[in-house]
Amino acid sequence: QHGWEFNGAGRCTLIPSGTKTPTEPPKRARIPAYPVEVKYGLVFVFLGDLGDDERPAIPDIMPEYDTGDWHHGVIARQKDINYLRMTENYNDPCHVHYIHEFAKWLPKGVTIEDHELTDTYVKAFHASWDAQGRWNSETGLLMEYTVIGCMSRNTNQQPNYPPQIVLACVTPIDDFNTQIHMILMQPKAGEESAEQHRMLMEMTEHQVMDEDYAVLRTTRPRLAASPAEELLVESDVTLAQCRKITQDYAAKMGIIDSRALDEIRATHIGVIPCPGHRGDPKGWVHKTVPLQQGTGRRGDLKAAV
Repeated sequence: QHGWEFNGAGRCTLIPSGTKTPTEPPKRARIPAYPVEVKYGLVFVFLGDLGDDERPAIPDIMPEYDTGDWHHGVIARQKDINYLRMTENYNDPCHVHYIHEFAKWLPKGVTIEDHELTDTYVKAFHASWDAQGRWNSETGLLMEYTVIGCMSRNTNQQPNYPPQIVLACVTPIDDFNTQIHMILMQPKAGEESAEQHRMLMEMTEHQVMDEDYAVLRTTRPRLAASPAEELLVESDVTLAQCRKITQDYAAKMGIIDSRALDEIRATHIGVIPCPGHRGDPKGWVHKTVPLQQGTGRRGDLKAAV
């Protein structure tokens, strides 16, 4: 409504017109309010009704951000791609050599060293081959992914080249649309480092992301397929791990029932449950979205991290 004001708890505090008591709104004049956490210059919102003692914290996957030793910038994009397909792209080592113009001169091969795998986290080093197919543990991409926040970190380690850190945070809008926030970092080393970082930001925003999109927008099926319906090779291991732990986590903790939501979307506004729904479940204007209940318990979300 025009001019209505709400506080941080979602309660309406002012209805400027249409009522004799503008500062005394009806009890039902409220909207869902969700916990937020600011990290890496981004606002992370927990969309759910879990309490403070049940929610996981945003993982500290990029501690370099707050040291002051790195240039950093953020690129925000929205794409008509499924969020899990985007995540797979950020954790696929071999697509770089074929999709991106800047890397086509590189030898076409990697050797993957698994470092860590948990229910919510993947860490692996993708060692680059040289022209003779040789590799070492110091040249390549260190790839990390956490289900909490859907964050993918790539740390690029190349000889005679400044290290780069790329953090991609993907947020599903629906099954076929995704919001992306990409943070790019380079160390503050030398007088030219700021210009090098600016050029990296520009190339990523106006070339690299478009090269990814050109392939992803035609990928079928649009949602992640069953592994039994795909031919996966050795270099697909990390993206397959990311897909599996994300899907397993969703099955455990529950997801929005997209099909049921589509059936009521034209006539109803659905909202994601918030902590206020648990504390005061009655008298909400809008009903919560249809959910597929998970197999886990409420405390499992924080315990799994």
